[in-house]
Amino acid sequence: MLINNVKLIKKGLVIKTNGKFGVANLQKSSARVQRFNLLFFFFLISAILLLNGCANPVSPTGGPKDSTPPVIIACDPPNFAIRVSEKTFRIDFNEFISLKNPVTEIYISPPLKSQLDTKLKGKSLVIKTEDTLAANTTYSITFGNAITDLTEGNVLKGFNYVFSTGDFVDTLSLKGNLQTAFDHKPQKDVFVELYIDNNDTIPFDSLPFRVAPYYITKTDDQGNFTFHNLRNEHFLLFALADQNGDLIFNQPSEKIAFFDTLAIPFYNPIIKPDTSGKDSVQPAKSDFPSYQLFLYEENDSLQRLLKATFPKEGLALLAFRFPVKNLRLVPLNFDSVTPWFIQEDSPQRDSVRLWITRPNVDSLIAKILINNKIIDTIRLAVTKKESQKKSAGKEKHGVITISNSAAGAGLNQFKNKLTLTFSYPLIRWDFTKVLLISSKDTTHPEMFFPDSLKRQVIVRHNWEEDNNYKIIIPDSVFFGIHNFTHDSVKMEFRTKGENDFGNLILSMKMEKRPGNYIVQLLNEAETTIYEEKTISGSGKMRFDFMPPGKYKIKAIHDRNNNYRWDTGNYKLHIQPEEVIYYQKVVEIRANWDVEETWD
Repeated sequence: MLINNVKLIKKGLVIKTNGKFGVANLQKSSARVQRFNLLFFFFLISAILLLNGCANPVSPTGGPKDSTPPVIIACDPPNFAIRVSEKTFRIDFNEFISLKNPVTEIYISPPLKSQLDTKLKGKSLVIKTEDTLAANTTYSITFGNAITDLTEGNVLKGFNYVFSTGDFVDTLSLKGNLQTAFDHKPQKDVFVELYIDNNDTIPFDSLPFRVAPYYITKTDDQGNFTFHNLRNEHFLLFALADQNGDLIFNQPSEKIAFFDTLAIPFYNPIIKPDTSGKDSVQPAKSDFPSYQLFLYEENDSLQRLLKATFPKEGLALLAFRFPVKNLRLVPLNFDSVTPWFIQEDSPQRDSVRLWITRPNVDSLIAKILINNKIIDTIRLAVTKKESQKKSAGKEKHGVITISNSAAGAGLNQFKNKLTLTFSYPLIRWDFTKVLLISSKDTTHPEMFFPDSLKRQVIVRHNWEEDNNYKIIIPDSVFFGIHNFTHDSVKMEFRTKGENDFGNLILSMKMEKRPGNYIVQLLNEAETTIYEEKTISGSGKMRFDFMPPGKYKIKAIHDRNNNYRWDTGNYKLHIQPEEVIYYQKVVEIRANWDVEETWD
């Protein structure tokens, strides 16, 4: 009998055999054991991974993002409750919420003396007031965009909580729109106020100056406003861009609007409020009146100096509240027997440049008189080092710079003159040294000053269409105040062709709107006034040689015929001058006449 002790070593496994086992059987047995071990290790690793996954949970992925606002489950007292005497109100939601800007977004109408106290408790919003509620009064708490869900910030919009201390809830409504008076831009987040004639000691028209309104609301992004749950009264309608939070017009810089006559509310049926917090009042019907208000800032009756600076050597800049007439300056830090400045007024005459001709003046202390009345005293000081620093990158210290009106877009010689503008008024010059070069010849152009300031020079020439020109100015041809001069200058530009422009013919029919009007042609963004004309009756006006593009047409009703827009005055019951826009944007094309009729 053959007894073999065989050691099979396979991956570290040792198997001993006894008897007639045979090598083949041994190999089979070894394979079974190997398969068993592989299965064992597979299940062991799987169990470890499973346990590890359970020990480290991850957030579930997928699924739509929550885009729904919080839902109101209940209110205590209920919304639209009557005979309410409580001072604490609770609103329950279906989820946790947060409040954003509650001080500015949440307000009650009619207003109370103290601010509402708002607190979150679980999924509820608790509102308290310390004030005593008026008898037989309907109150409305507006939440604006204050209520959002806690996780995604979805806003609950248009929710009003309404209750009455009397036997019924008032049901009248009033709507309108608020725009700026000068350019008709919609104004959002502006308080619109309603007053009732319930004060025995204050005249009705004076209430916005003295007391808080009876009802308030705010305008939306489009300037629209709506009052609900109003009592049956005729109201003084007023808008206020409040700056100090008291809802009273008592700051000169607060912008306002008012309606000329009393506003009358209308009836809009109330439907049962749902639990989503959506507006519980049906939309206003189209046949109800909508009140249009125009926001403006009143002019302060006193002339004021707004700003005084010394922007560069030899120049003082004064900015005033109103256009300046009869300006006089009395210097206090040097002798003023001889003239010491050249005055340059802005086109609106509300700012003045003082080009100081007295040498070695780097500071100025002076009294400012308008119509022989002292309105302010200025103290300006600037060193040469500071002046150079401010001028860095713009113009060299003590050097005149020269710009021309044809730079960039070229010269529209059909309606514009070629103008050279100098950074300082000139005191000496030699026009004969200036050269004008075209493709055909070189000439000395005709040049002249348009005014006594001598900071601009007009270049007169018989310009050819679509032609290139150069102006060569040798150094030290022009000298400004303090003997400032310039380096040699070369200006290149091109004239335009008649076919590059279009014309607008505007027929004005004034029968429905008689009066004097200022008509402006503006770019679409209203940042540039291309041309301005006046008209006092029906007729045609032309805007010739206009660059192709889209334009707006604006008309200002110039009631006092002073050739500018004037704001309003509430005390005098004067509305700002009316501004009217042509109903569409006009496109002017090259080599084309556009005809429009404005009725």
